[in-house]
Amino acid sequence: MYRILVVDDEPIGLNHVRMILEKKCPQFEIIGTAENGAEALELIRRDQPDILITDIRMPIMDGIALVSQVKKEFPEILSVIVSGYSEFEYAKSALRSGVCDYLLKPLVPSDMMALMERMEIRLNSLYHEKRTQILRSLCHKEVVDDETKMKQYFSSEAYYAVIFRWNGLPSRFIKKHGVEIFSMEEEKIYIYGRDEMEALYLIPREIVFQSTFPEFLEKLFRREQKQNRGSYVTGVFCEVEISIGQLADVAERLYRKLDESLIIGKNQLTGLESDIPAVHVSEAEKRILENVEQLIRCCQYQQISEELHNIFSVWKMEERSQLYMESEIKYILRLLQNACPLEMKSAEIEYMLDDVFYYAADMEELENSLVLLMKQCIPNVRKERIDDKEQLFRSILAYLNTHIKEPLTLGDICRKFGVSQTSLSRMFRAYKETSFTNYLTEMRMDQAKRIMQQEPSAYVKDIAERVGYLDQFYFSRIFRSVTGVCPKEYMERAM
Repeated sequence: MYRILVVDDEPIGLNHVRMILEKKCPQFEIIGTAENGAEALELIRRDQPDILITDIRMPIMDGIALVSQVKKEFPEILSVIVSGYSEFEYAKSALRSGVCDYLLKPLVPSDMMALMERMEIRLNSLYHEKRTQILRSLCHKEVVDDETKMKQYFSSEAYYAVIFRWNGLPSRFIKKHGVEIFSMEEEKIYIYGRDEMEALYLIPREIVFQSTFPEFLEKLFRREQKQNRGSYVTGVFCEVEISIGQLADVAERLYRKLDESLIIGKNQLTGLESDIPAVHVSEAEKRILENVEQLIRCCQYQQISEELHNIFSVWKMEERSQLYMESEIKYILRLLQNACPLEMKSAEIEYMLDDVFYYAADMEELENSLVLLMKQCIPNVRKERIDDKEQLFRSILAYLNTHIKEPLTLGDICRKFGVSQTSLSRMFRAYKETSFTNYLTEMRMDQAKRIMQQEPSAYVKDIAERVGYLDQFYFSRIFRSVTGVCPKEYMERAM
């Protein structure tokens, strides 16, 4: 419920405004009244309402001076001036001082209702923007130290928190790897994702009123598994309700647990307080790694692939985390780099390694991509040959365009065209200066916009399916993130 402060030095005028608001606008709460600008300013500094409704002519500090000062100190507060016909020009000039709107005396209830509807739309948008900013800051591990503002924008007394990640961890080296997602204004569950493969859900306690949280969570997890955004889903949840003031700490812990828990190719849902099994390196794993080191020292690169297959078999059986495997693979690459001059620069290897883990659907795909990556790095080793890369890339883009309805993945395209993930990722960076995921998302959004322009009366659900999204709400979030407007608004403009 949005909060209003009413200011008028005449009791009759003040009570009239109050009566209209209470009877005609029950979605708003009057948190206080004042008889002059100075008194109102004290209340505003203490309570920070969403809307200020003030008369113009008052003693000590008039309405124009009040609005001007509020604009300086609290630019997010929406100010409304109430004026008589004789003050009309004066009221219009006040718009330059930060007034959002004005009402003419004598007040007409229908005018007040229409004004408050406009204010509610603006506040819905403002609150949505602020919630998204806060969630974005928390998910990027930035400090949010104004708990009062957090409580203002997240009004529920208690929340449940859970994070879902599709496929591997997000890129740590590429700034434009994907499109961030966030919930729509009308959604009751608040969502934010660093890219389109992730979502942090903040669920108000009131939403889970018909079932227990574990039941609600299980349904949500099954739903996420069906969306085909990736090949596997990792979910981490907080087992207890939290207040909004606890969100910063809980979000940091959720992301840390996600990083520690994610296992390539495995669907899993784990609690924040659950234990992660300690890593015990077996004798078999030690022996294989020692063999790899020996082969590298002896420059017997052709035999490394077999030992890598053996180590991946161990890692799959032991369910090693992505971070664990990344550490071991980077160690092997450093050994290679020390043993011979590699044909790729270190930065390029980091980019490619990042992509391999990001896109791999399972351990087999990860193994194949990493073996090919290492072969690309080592001199005098038979490498993947592509006679005409530009022609191949044009064919791939044409295929994506004609199969846009399908749940396309990088692995699917690699298998279809007989090209490695490493080579395909490098093509997208070379020819499109972006990643496969980002290009596919932008292509789908462009196609969706064309459909909306040509068929402005089409259903959002149908448009989503025609561009490869099974979930229209997820599609709407992505569409808004890319275009800045929701599908419905975009289609209304196209009519």
